[in-house]
Amino acid sequence: MPPPDTGTPPRGLDDLSAADLDDVLHQARTRLGRHLVGAAAHYGRANGTAGFRTDAGTWVRLSWRHSTRLDPSAWIGTEAAAAAISDRVPRPRWIAAATWSDPDRQVVWRAEETTLAPAPALSDTGEITTDPQLAPGWWHGLATALEALAAHTTDRTALEPGHLTRRIHEVYGTRIDTRIPADEWACAHGDLGYANLTGPELMLLDWESWGMAPTGWDAACLWSASLRVPPIANEVLRRFAGPLSTRSGRLCRLLLCANVARATRRLGREPPATGAAAAAAEALLADLGHTP
Repeated sequence: MPPPDTGTPPRGLDDLSAADLDDVLHQARTRLGRHLVGAAAHYGRANGTAGFRTDAGTWVRLSWRHSTRLDPSAWIGTEAAAAAISDRVPRPRWIAAATWSDPDRQVVWRAEETTLAPAPALSDTGEITTDPQLAPGWWHGLATALEALAAHTTDRTALEPGHLTRRIHEVYGTRIDTRIPADEWACAHGDLGYANLTGPELMLLDWESWGMAPTGWDAACLWSASLRVPPIANEVLRRFAGPLSTRSGRLCRLLLCANVARATRRLGREPPATGAAAAAAEALLADLGHTP
């Protein structure tokens, strides 16, 4: 699940590649004691983040939140995962973090240092548009990692049941039963798209959103992010047939279809995955026993 909405970003901070950050980078360097290699920077073009290699061969991720809209759970997600999640889930190792207030911009900054992932992210965005040519071992590793992650328990929440109900009812009507059995909840990464997965060596990146979610949430997110490449979407369905065939797994997929439908209405045009999502939603509604 994407990080919680932080409201309208201060002007110029939604895309940090276009912002004057000299003072911010100075603070990050000073507080972490690392030199940031600007030539190797990577920017999230819409979520107000930037990443830098360091002179120590590590990685520093820079992000911000509104001063009055801090979500402590998401803010320290990577740090919390370091203490709570087993090493059976491959991810960069958390090293240190620095947080400071920026009254002029009305935000709080966080610079977080981790070890460097051994391979790049599979996409600059959550979705893919071409086959990433992932080996069977990569898929097996991901399935093993998600199974290990699901065995954890936490008081963090990756997906609120109320959010799932509101979105599905908004798009498909209130007659759909969105109740999820108590035994169909598991620990999840919460934002499992291709920007948060590396390859050919597997690691799971960006742990802001991890927590309890309906069974199948992570697999459903990956399926949704694969819809523009049907063979990969089908591969996700095959590889994760167990969690995705549960009632909660079907509801998770339906929620993501609802998100595509809402985006179509909001934008006034059809996103590329609209047709595939609509067809999937029709089948899911039938499986869930819903008739128009």
